[in-house]
Amino acid sequence: MLRETTTANHAASSRVRRPWDDFDGLGYYYQYRPEYPSAVAEQLWVMLENSTGGTVIEVGAGTGLFTRSIATALGPAYRIVAIEPNKDMRRHAASQTPAGMPVTYMDGIAEHLAVAGHSVQLLTAANAVHRFNRSVFYQEAERVLIPGGLLALVQYKPFHRGSAFADDFLSAIEGALPTYRRHRHSTPGGGFSEIDLTGELKGLSAFQNVKREAFVYHEQIDLETFMHRALSYTIVQKAMFTTGCSHVMAHLFEIFDKHADQTRLAAMPYEAEMITARRVDLGLKS
Repeated sequence: MLRETTTANHAASSRVRRPWDDFDGLGYYYQYRPEYPSAVAEQLWVMLENSTGGTVIEVGAGTGLFTRSIATALGPAYRIVAIEPNKDMRRHAASQTPAGMPVTYMDGIAEHLAVAGHSVQLLTAANAVHRFNRSVFYQEAERVLIPGGLLALVQYKPFHRGSAFADDFLSAIEGALPTYRRHRHSTPGGGFSEIDLTGELKGLSAFQNVKREAFVYHEQIDLETFMHRALSYTIVQKAMFTTGCSHVMAHLFEIFDKHADQTRLAAMPYEAEMITARRVDLGLKS
């Protein structure tokens, strides 16, 4: 059964909107989101191989999907602080994280990290950095990372090339939300824009060895997962507010029916992307 969310009602609120308010009421739906491929966190562990442990900060942790993945990959030698400003998201994250996992969830924002300078081995954000004031966040990354510390920006999205299912899904959102295009990301101000994270990091003197890795993976999903997963996306919530909930939901039902096989499953491809950069060694910085 589909649950009603509060996101579509935000426009009626008189209080000042904050970027993370878009996620009010969406924590329930995040349990239907795809897990981050274990290869992503395992690659970070490899990149930290010269470290015997330390502090990891994840910013915009949401319900802890990536938090738990990196905690599993890195092991107990690393203390993970997962920062998330949305109270509903933090509540779901805490309830879904096994007892004993070395994770602490904290209220906070990317632009003001309550962390001592040069104290963090790994600073990461998963499907979140597009909503940050990135120029300020990069300054904070420079401040908190140890010399040689790792910045990792991770995201995944439906991969439409070669997939009629993913293409139809993204086309439905584009049709219902005229300002959105599949190559754009949500902005802190509520709009959409293209971003070039690799180019941004290469333009900063505080970082070096900027690399991008990406791969495509597939998930077989049923109707319930598809519909609930769609409702976890703020772009779908905005499309429903703009065009009407019943119209968007009916269209999504039609899309799934079109692409489901005889077992009522459909293959949705995702592209996982990880962009990494090293904090310049202070002793070598000119």
